[in-house]
Amino acid sequence: MKSYRVAIVGLTGIAARRPEPAPHPSLGRLAPHSHAAAYAACPSTQVVAVCDLVPDLIERFRQEWADLWPDVRGYTDYRRMLEAEGIDLLSVATSDHRHAQIVVDAAEAGVRGILCEKPIATTLADADRMIAACRARGVPLLIDHTRRWYPEYARAREMLASGTLGPLRRIIATLSGPRAMLFRNGTHLVDAVCYFADSEPAWVSGRLDDEHRDYGPRYRGDGGHDPATDPGGSALVGFESGVRAFINASKGTMRHFEVDLWAQEGRLRLGNGTGEVWRLTEDGRLAVSPLPPLHTSHADIGAAVRELISLVENGGQGLSTGEDGRRALSIILAILQSNAAGGQPVPFPVTDV
Repeated sequence: MKSYRVAIVGLTGIAARRPEPAPHPSLGRLAPHSHAAAYAACPSTQVVAVCDLVPDLIERFRQEWADLWPDVRGYTDYRRMLEAEGIDLLSVATSDHRHAQIVVDAAEAGVRGILCEKPIATTLADADRMIAACRARGVPLLIDHTRRWYPEYARAREMLASGTLGPLRRIIATLSGPRAMLFRNGTHLVDAVCYFADSEPAWVSGRLDDEHRDYGPRYRGDGGHDPATDPGGSALVGFESGVRAFINASKGTMRHFEVDLWAQEGRLRLGNGTGEVWRLTEDGRLAVSPLPPLHTSHADIGAAVRELISLVENGGQGLSTGEDGRRALSIILAILQSNAAGGQPVPFPVTDV
């Protein structure tokens, strides 16, 4: 078995947390929901180095993972780490607006595969730099829109593709709660819409929530730390296929994540780990049933890591590429631009302003 040298840049929760135990010891642990936990569950990977600007986070990582990687080396400068460590696979889990240069430098330094946290970036220019640098060197770039690796989302997309519910017509996507931030967490929602719409966006009309009405047409957040610097809002998105999506990401309501897919002959409702299928029976009654479960051996970030290795070894098309990340970002930026224009539709392609 090949062994891959791994490094992680940025050591806050999604990068470094330990996996939780399952409800019963015989079930092992829950699917890994951090980069470190995903590598720990993959026998062919070895985390050899980590990097963060905060030395205390490096020390905490060493302590929490000492049983598995006792010799991991810590850096506060990722460029020094890239020069010294001969990294094969890199996870980038820094602040939202810090991804671009790290990814570009990693590709140029010879890293073979990169898993970058979402959003891909906060400007289209940065997203384009990242995609171009990786494409020029044949480096797979995956963006951690993790729902693309959720079994229930794969099952729902499979059901839509089968045609049993007829063509998809409308999508209602909801993110709520205190961290309903368009860039930091809303990008999951927007990408899920794109995943099911399976089409290029044609136009966006959006309005930000009242507390962010004067936010401006471009990103001015702090990288995803303070929700007050990352707006919530609502948008109507028209896709070239004719599918329309209503996206609502607002902080002042109960915490929730849901994608509601309305097809010509049925409906699919997806929450976190749950799903329902709605159909009309021949006599016109409503029949609601659970989405048929799909039991898989890998999911979430663990599946993303294994896919990254497969792309490094065999090539191919990833489930959540840099181009997919750019598409979600373009919709979010279009929401800002539409809001600044009083809700007027913004046609695609979108550019930075």
